[in-house]
Amino acid sequence: MVRNRTSQDKMDKMNLCIDIGNTSTKAAAYQDGELIAYHKPFGVEQLKEYKEEGAHILVSASGENSEIEAFLTDDEYLTHAAQIPIEIDYATPHTLGRDRIAAAVGAYAIDNEATWIIIDLGTCLTIDLLHKGVYLGGLISPGVQMRFKAMNEYTAGLPLVEQNYEMIFPGKTTEHSLQVGVCQSIGYEIEGYIRQMNEGYADIKIVHCSSLHLDFGKEVKNEIFARPNLVVEGLNHILEYNAKK
Repeated sequence: MVRNRTSQDKMDKMNLCIDIGNTSTKAAAYQDGELIAYHKPFGVEQLKEYKEEGAHILVSASGENSEIEAFLTDDEYLTHAAQIPIEIDYATPHTLGRDRIAAAVGAYAIDNEATWIIIDLGTCLTIDLLHKGVYLGGLISPGVQMRFKAMNEYTAGLPLVEQNYEMIFPGKTTEHSLQVGVCQSIGYEIEGYIRQMNEGYADIKIVHCSSLHLDFGKEVKNEIFARPNLVVEGLNHILEYNAKK
């Protein structure tokens, strides 16, 4: 629910930041840099209420939500051409996921001098690199459920199983072997990229905004931040950045 606001509150403009993902839509409202409301899921009636109150709206759409999108205007969407506080060093910026842009801005807002590894494990796994305010790119690979479904759909004999991060190598059943192969391997994949980046950059910080379980091995010595709302935080910082211009 939108919180009850006083008359003075209503005079101050709110920022409404909406993250339309592949599996859900969530939103956060900010006022004077402070989070005043959070919604997951976020629906049309809530959007209408915020619009009636004149909120500034910015949307990251990496998925689809036709009901919400029917009430949004083109200029309420984050694009690669938006004025943002970081530089984008990417060969095809028009194809860069808006959630990845917003997350990079969110990391920059935590520490604008740091080198950041930004990890999001959801429908897909994305790992991005931000070096002193310059977004340098990253990777996209299948997420946990996508890996399980691919092995089930593209083979004749492998079952569809649930994730289980407690299973360790060697798996003693086919189900356990699949769980080890996905859940443990995705952790090794992430740690491998962290190790590679640590060889090239000093004092890297890690921030993850993953919707799924994410654990780091003891060999990962970097400072780690868990920010599940990093995308909407980044959207708010973009709105604040433009308000000051």
